[in-house]
Amino acid sequence: MAAMLGWLGTFGTFAAYLLLSRGSWTATSLRYSLLNAVGGTAGAIGSSLYGAWPSAVSNLLWAAIGTHAVVTTLLQRHQARGPRTGAGPASSPAAQPKLV
Repeated sequence: MAAMLGWLGTFGTFAAYLLLSRGSWTATSLRYSLLNAVGGTAGAIGSSLYGAWPSAVSNLLWAAIGTHAVVTTLLQRHQARGPRTGAGPASSPAAQPKLV
Protein backbone atom coordinates (compact mmCIF):
# COMPACT_ATOMS: atom_id res chain seq x y z
CA MET A 1 0.00 0.00 0.00
CA ALA A 2 2.80 2.41 0.89
CA ALA A 3 4.57 1.80 -2.41
CA MET A 4 1.36 2.28 -4.38
CA LEU A 5 0.66 5.62 -2.68
CA GLY A 6 4.24 6.72 -3.24
CA TRP A 7 4.14 5.87 -6.93
CA LEU A 8 0.74 7.50 -7.40
CA GLY A 9 1.99 10.64 -5.70
CA THR A 10 5.15 10.72 -7.76
CA PHE A 11 3.28 10.10 -11.00
CA GLY A 12 0.68 12.77 -10.14
CA THR A 13 3.13 15.53 -9.31
CA PHE A 14 5.35 14.74 -12.31
CA ALA A 15 2.33 14.60 -14.62
CA ALA A 16 1.18 17.99 -13.35
CA TYR A 17 4.62 19.48 -13.98
CA LEU A 18 4.85 17.88 -17.43
CA LEU A 19 1.46 19.28 -18.44
CA LEU A 20 2.50 22.69 -17.14
CA SER A 21 5.84 22.57 -18.98
CA ARG A 22 4.22 21.56 -22.25
CA GLY A 23 1.74 24.43 -22.00
CA SER A 24 -1.31 22.20 -21.62
CA TRP A 25 -2.06 23.66 -18.18
CA THR A 26 -1.28 27.00 -16.56
CA ALA A 27 0.29 27.52 -13.16
CA THR A 28 -2.97 29.07 -11.96
CA SER A 29 -5.28 26.32 -13.22
CA LEU A 30 -7.38 24.46 -10.70
CA ARG A 31 -6.48 21.09 -12.26
CA TYR A 32 -2.75 21.75 -11.82
CA SER A 33 -3.17 22.74 -8.19
CA LEU A 34 -5.47 19.81 -7.41
CA LEU A 35 -3.14 17.26 -8.97
CA ASN A 36 -0.22 18.67 -6.99
CA ALA A 37 -2.22 18.64 -3.75
CA VAL A 38 -3.46 15.06 -4.22
CA GLY A 39 -0.11 13.81 -5.49
CA GLY A 40 1.77 15.44 -2.63
CA THR A 41 -0.64 13.99 -0.09
CA ALA A 42 -0.36 10.48 -1.52
CA GLY A 43 3.43 10.77 -1.63
CA ALA A 44 3.56 12.04 1.95
CA ILE A 45 1.44 9.17 3.23
CA GLY A 46 3.46 6.58 1.30
CA SER A 47 6.77 8.03 2.49
CA SER A 48 5.64 8.22 6.10
CA LEU A 49 4.55 4.56 6.02
CA TYR A 50 8.10 3.69 5.02
CA GLY A 51 9.53 6.01 7.67
CA ALA A 52 11.20 8.17 5.02
CA TRP A 53 10.58 11.40 6.92
CA PRO A 54 12.52 13.86 4.72
CA SER A 55 10.51 12.69 1.70
CA ALA A 56 7.28 12.71 3.71
CA VAL A 57 7.84 16.30 4.84
CA SER A 58 8.81 17.40 1.32
CA ASN A 59 5.65 15.85 -0.12
CA LEU A 60 3.53 17.29 2.67
CA LEU A 61 4.86 20.78 1.92
CA TRP A 62 4.16 20.19 -1.79
CA ALA A 63 0.59 19.18 -0.90
CA ALA A 64 0.18 22.26 1.31
CA ILE A 65 1.27 24.55 -1.51
CA GLY A 66 -1.15 22.83 -3.89
CA THR A 67 -3.98 23.03 -1.35
CA HIS A 68 -3.29 26.72 -0.76
CA ALA A 69 -3.44 27.32 -4.52
CA VAL A 70 -6.74 25.41 -4.78
CA VAL A 71 -8.32 27.44 -1.96
CA THR A 72 -7.01 30.72 -3.38
CA THR A 73 -8.31 29.91 -6.87
CA LEU A 74 -11.75 28.92 -5.56
CA LEU A 75 -11.99 32.07 -3.43
CA GLN A 76 -11.01 34.25 -6.39
CA ARG A 77 -13.63 32.58 -8.57
CA HIS A 78 -16.26 33.04 -5.89
CA GLN A 79 -15.38 36.74 -5.46
CA ALA A 80 -15.38 37.29 -9.22
CA ARG A 81 -19.00 36.16 -9.40
CA GLY A 82 -20.03 38.97 -7.09
CA PRO A 83 -22.79 39.02 -4.53
CA ARG A 84 -25.96 37.11 -5.23
CA THR A 85 -29.18 39.01 -4.76
CA GLY A 86 -31.74 36.27 -4.67
CA ALA A 87 -32.85 32.96 -6.01
CA GLY A 88 -33.43 33.90 -9.63
CA PRO A 89 -36.30 35.56 -11.50
CA ALA A 90 -38.85 34.97 -8.74
CA SER A 91 -37.00 37.39 -6.47
CA SER A 92 -37.33 40.35 -8.85
CA PRO A 93 -40.10 42.87 -8.02
CA ALA A 94 -41.76 42.36 -11.41
CA ALA A 95 -42.18 38.64 -10.73
CA GLN A 96 -43.85 39.15 -7.34
CA PRO A 97 -47.65 38.80 -7.22
CA LYS A 98 -49.50 42.08 -6.73
CA LEU A 99 -51.89 42.39 -3.87
CA VAL A 100 -54.94 44.47 -4.68
